[in-house]
Amino acid sequence: MAQDFKQWLGELKSKCDIVSVMSKYCHLVQKGRSYWTCCPFHIEKTPSLCIYESEQTYHCYGCREHGDVVKFVQKIESCDFMQAVEILAKSVGMEVPNFSITSADGIEKRKKEKDLVLDVLNEAKNHYIANLYKPSAKIAQEYIKKRQLTKKELDDFALGYSADYYSLVNHLKAKGFSYEIMQKAGLVEQGKQGFYDVFAYRLMFPLFNMHNECVGFSARILTQDKTKAKYRNSSNTIVFDKSNTIYGLNLVRQSKRTQAVDRVIIVEGQMDVIAMHKAGFKNTVACLGTAFTEAHARQLKLISNYAVVCLDGDSAGVKACNKVVDILAKEGFNVRAVKLPNGSDPDEFIKKHGIDAMKQQIENAIDYIDFQIDYLATGVDFSKSDEKAKFVRQAIALLDKLGSDSEKQIYLKHIKQLSGVPVDILQQDVFKRNNQTVQEQKFDSQELSIEDGTNRAIKCALASMLYKKEYVNYAFPLKKYLKNNTYIRLYDLIMNKRALGQEYKVSLVYDEFDVDNEPNLIDIINYNFEQNGNNEKYYNECLWNIVEKDLKNRQSELNEQFQKCTSADERKKILLEISNIIKKLKNRVMED
Repeated sequence: MAQDFKQWLGELKSKCDIVSVMSKYCHLVQKGRSYWTCCPFHIEKTPSLCIYESEQTYHCYGCREHGDVVKFVQKIESCDFMQAVEILAKSVGMEVPNFSITSADGIEKRKKEKDLVLDVLNEAKNHYIANLYKPSAKIAQEYIKKRQLTKKELDDFALGYSADYYSLVNHLKAKGFSYEIMQKAGLVEQGKQGFYDVFAYRLMFPLFNMHNECVGFSARILTQDKTKAKYRNSSNTIVFDKSNTIYGLNLVRQSKRTQAVDRVIIVEGQMDVIAMHKAGFKNTVACLGTAFTEAHARQLKLISNYAVVCLDGDSAGVKACNKVVDILAKEGFNVRAVKLPNGSDPDEFIKKHGIDAMKQQIENAIDYIDFQIDYLATGVDFSKSDEKAKFVRQAIALLDKLGSDSEKQIYLKHIKQLSGVPVDILQQDVFKRNNQTVQEQKFDSQELSIEDGTNRAIKCALASMLYKKEYVNYAFPLKKYLKNNTYIRLYDLIMNKRALGQEYKVSLVYDEFDVDNEPNLIDIINYNFEQNGNNEKYYNECLWNIVEKDLKNRQSELNEQFQKCTSADERKKILLEISNIIKKLKNRVMED
């Protein structure tokens, strides 16, 4: 199945020329055999992103962003790999197969069902929107007026209204949709009176995928029926999974195409998202009443590395905020948190204090560690020794998340202000916890910062092979000198393609490897040949460097063996081999 997918992906990429795809997002200028543009992933005035059409890759010499056509779509559309594949496939009229379904009939059946579900959801969305403007929607209209929503917000978020239990069902049936497909879309259930609209008498918030297709709904009850949940979300379907859905993300993705998103703001509910967008905070999103997860964080990181969490200011909101900032921090975000006063939510705060006050709250959001320290202090009676001691232990444990002593020193002052424990005493506790770990990290960082000449030589040799340089000596047994598994796999990939007589582009590497997590591979893909001067001469010197290092290592091993050996015959054999190595080193013998 994996091979089937690779073959299909190769066909897709052959139809999605990287220059054509990137030209839809960027203004490209051709210079020789490459194209240049201002990088859309960082702010710049002079073009630094180069597209290599022959290899179907791009590289920014400013921010070092790089990749193939799929990677570019991932970055520009803020989506994951398979979502990018889906976007590209849709642009060239290809269906993304479900490779767990082996038969053509199974694939076609799934595609037909998915298309029908999307069609019925779109029709339901339009029906709900039309309902909102009818006299029978007075309760919804009054609610919208109370929340001070304008026509723009209604249109931007496609709000609608479910008027009763049966009008949607009758409307969809008249349009030719079966009860089965309505049920598969999560719109209806069967009761004693037949099929009915599961969202009856609710304000409808459509949920959209990356293509701006309606994939489900979140619905707010408008009646005073306390036996029903305030919000009801669509059940999981073939096109919708609420645990992976973020409200408002489609609009943030759209805005990112035209301007960089410096941060993402996370609020608690749909109305808060709409209120924030209305106030000009277009980068605001919310989850669908589910717990915030690592999956949500990973989606948001495709938008920005900087997040501001602004949940409700009541105790439940503060508790939830504490969990959210922790997840975001673990996913590598620069996280800050807003604690709104008097238990208010963002919508209430803006109405009462105004947009400028909300801007100030966002700009003055506190660091997530400070927020969590304050959270730990909630309800603590510092006049009681046991409570104070527990707070100090927990607060110091929070600092384990930080990488350096200087960072921790900053937060010790905050802990001291709350607990009254002197900073020098707190420092002793911190250093006891992390001193050994810090020393290990320093040692590791020193080791990792050193790249020996042989590794640089191997990168040059592999890059020359990857880019099919005319001076490459394919007879040279490079593989026997490779110790790194990634290097071996890349070498085998290139040589197998060559043996089969198959043409390949550098972009192939992105299909075979997790490039972003292979720093050495990134260096090979983006290898700068211009730095070498005479590339052929430098390449041959690199090959000799690799052989020389191997010979010298072997010579050292033999010297150690000679010192320990007591057998005259064995010592004679060792001396003979050492003599041969010395001759090879002197005469620069590349091969046996």
